[in-house]
Formats: sequence, structure tokens, C-alpha cells
Amino acid sequence: MTHASADGNSETDIMSPDRVAGVADAPQTIPRFVTVGTEKSKIDVRISYRIIDLFSQGLYRSPNKAIEELVSNAFDAGATKVHVIISPDLVPANATIVVIDNGTGMDEGGLRQHWLIGVSNKREAGREFPKKRKQIGRFGIGKLATYVLSNRLTHVTKCGGRYYATSMDYTAIPHGQNNGMYAERPMQLSLRELTAAEAKGALSPWLKGAKPGYQELVLFGKGAEVTWTVAIMSHLKELARELQRGRLRWILATAMPIRPDFQLYLDGDGIPPSKLRGKKIANWVLGRTLKEISKPAPDDLQVTEDATVDERSPLRFGLTHPQLGRITGYAELYEDLLTGGKSGDVGRSHGFFVYVCSRLINIDDEYFGIDSNLLRHGTFARFRMIVHIDRLDDELRSSRESVREGPLMEIARNILRGVFNHARLKLTEFEAAEAQGVLSANRIAASPTSLTRLPLLSLVKNAFAGKVTPRYTAYPRSLTQQQQATFTAEF
Repeated sequence: MTHASADGNSETDIMSPDRVAGVADAPQTIPRFVTVGTEKSKIDVRISYRIIDLFSQGLYRSPNKAIEELVSNAFDAGATKVHVIISPDLVPANATIVVIDNGTGMDEGGLRQHWLIGVSNKREAGREFPKKRKQIGRFGIGKLATYVLSNRLTHVTKCGGRYYATSMDYTAIPHGQNNGMYAERPMQLSLRELTAAEAKGALSPWLKGAKPGYQELVLFGKGAEVTWTVAIMSHLKELARELQRGRLRWILATAMPIRPDFQLYLDGDGIPPSKLRGKKIANWVLGRTLKEISKPAPDDLQVTEDATVDERSPLRFGLTHPQLGRITGYAELYEDLLTGGKSGDVGRSHGFFVYVCSRLINIDDEYFGIDSNLLRHGTFARFRMIVHIDRLDDELRSSRESVREGPLMEIARNILRGVFNHARLKLTEFEAAEAQGVLSANRIAASPTSLTRLPLLSLVKNAFAGKVTPRYTAYPRSLTQQQQATFTAEF
């Protein structure tokens, strides 16, 4: 049997009696990249299906999360280049999502360590890490995020001049005893060793292309990377079909580390760091141009400078707190709104962007848990702050998308509010120079959401429903119900 690969090529499948969960009763095929090579040994994986089902679906509800986790693992492994390749059509049985990186790769010991669920050596004291990077992962569970997207995760990797492969069939995980929470016997993964020709043949569907990602990340032949890893998610689940490339591109450009030695590609195209082109009213760098922060920020912040960081980097300067540690970053204030348009469907440009160990931890929460009524939305819609607070690492939950409530979080939020208040005063000064007619509109925009936007939104909805006829509010008429829903959503 043959199937078309992501780039139109076909490859032979080996029939298997295994079935993929959620798919009809026809036998499923095992792709060539799963069985290629010679079995070298077995890897014991101790986990039950019930645990992984509850755990993964509870932590990772976004289809982008699994991909972000694989990219994070590549960063931790010292990768300088990462290429994400997604099948154009995610519905067919042979569709795949693939992440290729030039990190350190994994030998037999590395693959065994990789599949120790809930165990990670990324934070061992005194351990030297690739390129001396701060490690993003520490719980040893990130790889399970792939479970929400696929029924199989395969790794093909090069390390020490040799090629290895393992493949996890999530549908084969034992259901276990005690209501499925515990599996007495471990699941065994086949650890295979491949020749260069076997590895190249198995990975051929993702090696060809004229775009930069294919040219920059070479796995075989002249100029090939010394070490690398290819993670292949196959037999995709329903959630994978909800993947939006625009949203994923924004996440990869915004949520992953922004540094000159780390380049990301999506379907061959480079992903540059997210930048804004609007006209700025002002910008401030913590510890350099903003050395004192107004209330409610704490008083015991000290200006610090890291001489090991490039002078041109805003991270060279910072403020240090006795409990929260060093805080670095910058804030910007723009003339025009950073909200509205189609950007809301992809990602946001405004609000707080809080990074811990170079990773964004509040992708979908622009307020970082701060009551929105404490942040005047007219200013907030023009404001963005990029801030690095590595001390919050100890407070991160296992998904690394939320932080435990406590004294450190309260201090962090008070600092963010203090910077925002500084920007709000600057906007007030800027508005004072504008015409009186413009000022009246800006005063309305500067009011809390609960006093302006929400009542106006309610008025428009009631007008669409025919319940009221506003005398002083203009709104679009003769819209279909779908157009009305779109309008109020954008409002």
C-alpha cells in the first residue's frame, strides 16, 4: 500500500493489526519511518493509558501546545535551527506534523532518559547545558503534550555519528489496574539503530524543498548537521485539524526565545521575531531609562547592570528585588490602538508579555491576572511590556502556562502595574497637547471597561435585537445575523 507524503511523494506502508483510537475498524498502517532499521533493545515506559489521557487533556487544550513543547525541547537541546513541517491537509490518515532540529540529538541512553515520565535532569545542580542556555523544561512531561494531537510519536535522531529511532504508539499503552490509574507492567518501545541510507529514506518526505527551512537545516550529505532530531506526529487526532497556521506562526514568533542563535521555520519559511511598526509615543528600558517605578510597585527595587550582556540589549539593564530577583525588559506606548482587526484571531500585540527562562508564560492573558478595571483600557490598548522574571520559575505549574498565586506573583503584578501607571501618565501628557475635541473622545477611551465599552456593547446588541433605537449612537444597519455577531465580537 502507498500513500502520498507532505510534498507529494509516496512511500510504502507496512500493514499492521494495530488500530488507531477513534478511527473506523479498518486495520491501520504503520509508516516506514516507524519500522525502519534494526532493533537494538527495548525501552521500558511506565505509564497507564488512564493517566496519560487525564493528564494530557487536562494540561494541553491547545493544538499549538504540543508543537510548542517539541520546539522547546529542541531549544533546551541546544538547537540553533528548528523547522516545523505540517501536512497541507490534516484530515487524511497519512497526514503528519513534524519538528526537525539540529540540537544535540539522543543516543541510546538519551532516548531512555527521554521516556522517563515525570523525571527530568534538566535542572541538575552543576550540570553543563548546551550553549549554556537556561532550560525551559524541568518536569519531564512535556513530550506527553503530543498525545492530544496524535496517536503516534516517532523520533529519528543522529548522535555520535550513529542513527537511532523509537516510536510511541499511544493506543498501545496499557489501561492498567485500579481504574486504569496504575500499570503493573511497563510498556516497551523498540529502540532501533539505522544506517544513514535507512534514515535518509525514512525521512525523505520532509527533506525536499526550495524554501529557506529546507536549505538551512540539512540532515544528510554535504554540510549536514553533526547532530539532529526529527519528531514525527502521525495518525493525527481531531484536535490537530483545528490547528491554524497563522496562530501557530504568531506563537512561535512570540512565545519562544528571541535570540540571535535560534532560528525558527514553518513549512520552509523563516519566522522572524514579532515586531511592531506603529508610531511610538515613548519607550522605557527597565534599569536604564526607567529606574524608579511608581506605586503600587515596591520601594526596594535596585538598579542593576549585567556587564556580560551586549550593551545594545535591553536585558543588560534591570531592576532587582530582594525576593523576586532580577527583572529586565522594556515597555512601549503607541499612538494608535494595538487591538482590533484580524490580529485577535492570530495573537495579540498589546498588554504584558511575561517571560520566564526565555519562554512566554501568559500567551492568552494580556493582563497577567491583574484586574482589568485597574488598567484603563484606552491606555492598555496602546501599551505593551516585554518583561523577563526568571525567579517565577519556581512558581510555574507543570503546563508552564500558569503560575501559583503567592507573594512573588503579587510583587510581580505590582511592578507591572507601576510601569503601566508610568505609561498612563505619559499618555495623559501626550493627549494634553491635542485638540480639545479629540480629548473628549480620549477621556471616554481612558475610562475603565466596565463604565464604557461594556455598556456600549450591550446597547448595540439590544439595537441589533430591535429592543432599543439609540438616538445618539451610530451603528451599522441592515446586517445579517452572522455579520452582527462578527461586528459585536470585534467590538
